[in-house]
Amino acid sequence: MASFNRVILAGNLVRDPELRELGDDKVVADVPLAVNEGWGDKQTVSYVDLTLWNQSARFAAQYLSKGSNVLVEGRLKQDRWETEDGKRSKHKVVVDILRSLDKKGDNPQATTEEKPAPVQADSVPF
Repeated sequence: MASFNRVILAGNLVRDPELRELGDDKVVADVPLAVNEGWGDKQTVSYVDLTLWNQSARFAAQYLSKGSNVLVEGRLKQDRWETEDGKRSKHKVVVDILRSLDKKGDNPQATTEEKPAPVQADSVPF
């Protein structure tokens, strides 16, 4: 049976991306994304955890901040762990492509520097 695992979301970052160094020049950033559904007074918000690696994580930390409007494409991954209360799990999106949707000046918290082209995981040389 064939399967396909692809997720495309657009929304706003809930907090500033923070890099974690993993050694060997590898970094990761985890940041939640708020995705709005509906319109008018019938709007709901879904929060989705994103995991960004290496070049995408560096781009996010340098050019994006809380409230930044982004488009992400990636794959759905389920994390599982056990606590003293029992088994736990959550889904997150491991991002392959990250693109800022903010126009210059849209996000007052974002940097005023020119933003580079979108980052694709396939372009990472390692």
